[in-house]
Amino acid sequence: MGLRSFLEGTEPTVLTEPVDPRFELPALATRDETRPVVFDDVVGHPDVRAVANLVSTRSLIGSALGVEPSEIIDEVSSAMDDPSPVSRTEPAAFEHVADDPTIAEELPVPIYYDEHERQYFASTIVIAKDPDTGVHNLSFHRMMVQEDNRLVMRMVERHLHDIYTRSGEELDIAIVVGVHPAVEIAAATSFSPDMSELELANRLHGGELATTEIHGLQIPSEAEVVMFATITDELADEGPFVDLSRTWDKVRQQPVVEVNELWTRPDPLARVIVPGKREHAHLMGIPQEPRIYRIVENTVPTVRNVVLTPGGCSWLHGVVQLEPRADGDPKNAGMAALSAHPSMKKVTLVDPDVDPADPDAVEWATATRMQPHEDIVTIEGAKGSSLDPSQNYERGVTSKWIVDATMPRDRDREAFLEATVPGAEDVSLEEYQ
Repeated sequence: MGLRSFLEGTEPTVLTEPVDPRFELPALATRDETRPVVFDDVVGHPDVRAVANLVSTRSLIGSALGVEPSEIIDEVSSAMDDPSPVSRTEPAAFEHVADDPTIAEELPVPIYYDEHERQYFASTIVIAKDPDTGVHNLSFHRMMVQEDNRLVMRMVERHLHDIYTRSGEELDIAIVVGVHPAVEIAAATSFSPDMSELELANRLHGGELATTEIHGLQIPSEAEVVMFATITDELADEGPFVDLSRTWDKVRQQPVVEVNELWTRPDPLARVIVPGKREHAHLMGIPQEPRIYRIVENTVPTVRNVVLTPGGCSWLHGVVQLEPRADGDPKNAGMAALSAHPSMKKVTLVDPDVDPADPDAVEWATATRMQPHEDIVTIEGAKGSSLDPSQNYERGVTSKWIVDATMPRDRDREAFLEATVPGAEDVSLEEYQ
């Protein structure tokens, strides 16, 4: 089961008119981020379609994992505790297309923004095998097209960087584009180096993940596009790139990747993720939420949910839902959340009756249950995120704040409850048409 099986269970918008991958495709992809969109005709690529917005809402992510949106944290956390070894092997749905391909001719590589025109893959998942343990690592890495079969990859100092460093001067990898969203969530998750994201993906996929071994690497059998490549010891300029904050990131020296072989499915679906938009935010933020939840739970056991909000780049702002049992619980939970995710600079605490994923509900709680002089705590000179353009770059610090938007414990609770229309959640307009 792969991307296509998931897409069949949604109601995608299908665009049949020609779409240019330069600006036009990303513009259409972000026009309505509430549902998947399929591009049947991509200019310059008659044999390739494109697809976006597979994880653009929490409902879609919940559907991919087989749970309600409110249960995403529990599902990902349980999978991290008990990943499932991959036992299914199947013939690959993809086949060899070209050696040393000219990538931009073979695949649509969008240009998203016009100030610095760069062709980028933002949906590329790298599969590498640890040379010491044999464990397969899956991780997202953006790839800028340099020329012909050469890409420049942004590689932060995490597990893949460690594998690359220990492998010598070069590392053979697979670059995968277009897999089931459960695999994407696993690849976006910060997982223990001694455990495989393939096993995490299999658990999130209900044990349905099948792989194929090619060139010594285990590849999801239903992948749409696979590039077998080598991370070289050569460095080149990478960027600028519009990052999670929806602002331009700086240019860095990063490793050059040479693509040796291109494999695709017949009529492949090229997966597109628009940098800085909703899918990018979800893939960055949602895998962090279980870790924040666990650390907050050690401080305040009555925590109910944690959401890194898209409006806060799913990285810089968060909401913690809890049931306060004692004075000070919300502020303790807020301090724990900031410690759990040092990049976060604002955390809002809400009661169990407020949906932390609903920005209107959170703002309503802030408006009706909070007094700024009593319920806001600010922390100056704390280590923040490099993605925050407002931070003090010379010192690398920012200010943080905790907003306690829970009901005052010394007041009548009934005064703060939202009035509801009886039966509104149980009726549908269709029944009366």
